[in-house]
Amino acid sequence: MKAVRLHTYGENPVLDEVAEPTITGPWDVVVDVGAAGLCRTDLHIIEGQWDPIQHPSLPYILGHENAGRVREVGSAVHNVKPGDAVIMHPLTSCGLCPACRVGQDSHCENATFPGINVNGGMAQQLLTNARAVVKLDEGLAPMDVAALADAGLTAYHAVRKAADVLFPGTHAVVIGAGGLGHIGIQALAAITSARVTVVDRSEQALELAKQLGAHHISSARTTISWSS
Repeated sequence: MKAVRLHTYGENPVLDEVAEPTITGPWDVVVDVGAAGLCRTDLHIIEGQWDPIQHPSLPYILGHENAGRVREVGSAVHNVKPGDAVIMHPLTSCGLCPACRVGQDSHCENATFPGINVNGGMAQQLLTNARAVVKLDEGLAPMDVAALADAGLTAYHAVRKAADVLFPGTHAVVIGAGGLGHIGIQALAAITSARVTVVDRSEQALELAKQLGAHHISSARTTISWSS
């Protein structure tokens, strides 16, 4: 299959021909990738900033924002079947270690992070596991939601942490309505009762924020004078 692989930090990734992934364990899932998002983290990885943190074995396949259709499943997988449209959680967890058993999958002792420390989804196929695949509703195309695997989760997580204190009468300010911010605005509108103000330097971003449910918008280009 074709895959975008990073060979050397500081140099552009290369489109390579590599072996297709195979099922080796009962919880494995192989997905035909329909879309893979390009995240700013990918650019940082290429620059080498993530090497001290994750230290993947080069060359490896980039891409941690992935969605597609299930190609093959292991013998114990029952939540999805071949042909199902799915989005992949960026972290694969085991479900068995102490962290997973108390719902702290992000601290899984046996986790892998496709596209960060093992082969990712900028390829025709991706190997993941049953806990990391989420079946998409009918009508949702993988190419329309792939970036939500990271950008969506990140913005939702931030809003969800604040949701308990964003009751009617409260106010939330979103600084920046870019790739994450515009999703955060939608999450705030969907799960909180707060009034939402969005601050950005871009007029286009502010117009989008208004369309997505922001109650107030403010240009960060405006000069504010303070007096003591």
